[in-house]
Amino acid sequence: MDPLRKRELLKHVKNEYAGAVLAAKVARRLHAIPASEREDPEAKVTSLAITLLSDGKVEFEALEPDEDTEAQETAEGEGAKSDEKAEKVEKAEKAEKVEKTKK
Repeated sequence: MDPLRKRELLKHVKNEYAGAVLAAKVARRLHAIPASEREDPEAKVTSLAITLLSDGKVEFEALEPDEDTEAQETAEGEGAKSDEKAEKVEKAEKAEKVEKTKK
């Protein structure tokens, strides 16, 4: 990407990652519009999306994750870990039963 275009884009978005995600979303929406109805019918949708974002022609709201969501995601991750441990214990118990039946 042209460094000047990148600087302009970063004036409107939080960081490069957010700009890329937003440009992809805008490009998907542009792709659904017939080329004849787009601002620049000849431009590729991704290039047009970046141009629109850089020019400040796209309105969006960036939502920050709240503490409740982060706490829930952490709890879910810990729950997955305990599920994995439970599965390992269950497999070990089954293996012990198989060994006992063989004896």
